[in-house]
Amino acid sequence: ICEHVREMGPYFGEQLQTLREYPIVGDVRGSHFMMCIENVADGETKSLLPAEAEIGNRFARHCQERGVIVRPLAHLNVLSPPLILDRAQIDTIVEVLHESILTTMNELTHEGLWKGT
Repeated sequence: ICEHVREMGPYFGEQLQTLREYPIVGDVRGSHFMMCIENVADGETKSLLPAEAEIGNRFARHCQERGVIVRPLAHLNVLSPPLILDRAQIDTIVEVLHESILTTMNELTHEGLWKGT
């Protein structure tokens, strides 16, 4: 399992870095299969969304609706998937994360909690 994690972990991290294209993602950090997505109001300034936006919980809910569980922690979402993920599963998870970020941004905009950039 350790060898598999050493092999697949960097791929997981690289794929998660694609989430940085969204202004609501301030950072993607971690190592191998322990990663974190930081959600912000502005990707450049890293200013946070208001607490009432409940960004971590909101994003986690959208992910769970699509079959992926992430752990919300205030404005962060922690990912610690099974250590046996393969490339196809990683690709599916990252696709769900992209969809969930877009849904979250649209929802926040509609509710007037985020103006986008």
